[in-house]
Amino acid sequence: MNRKDTHLFMKSAVSLAREMEGNWTVRMKMALNTVIVKHYFNKPLSLENVNALLRKGVSYRRICKHYGVGRKDIASLKG
Repeated sequence: MNRKDTHLFMKSAVSLAREMEGNWTVRMKMALNTVIVKHYFNKPLSLENVNALLRKGVSYRRICKHYGVGRKDIASLKG
């Protein structure tokens, strides 16, 4: 991820956080996490992307539902 990607993430996260209510720090953290998860969901299914989504707290169920694959297919990525 380069500086340009980070700038675009922050720009879209700030606009998303402004729509929410509550503490600014919490809103910004939630918005940035949402933007990053959307970024990884736009990429094709790979082991690196699955691991990145899992580190961000996305469940196996949501990953399987988004990509239209089963857990066995994700497990087969590991080899």
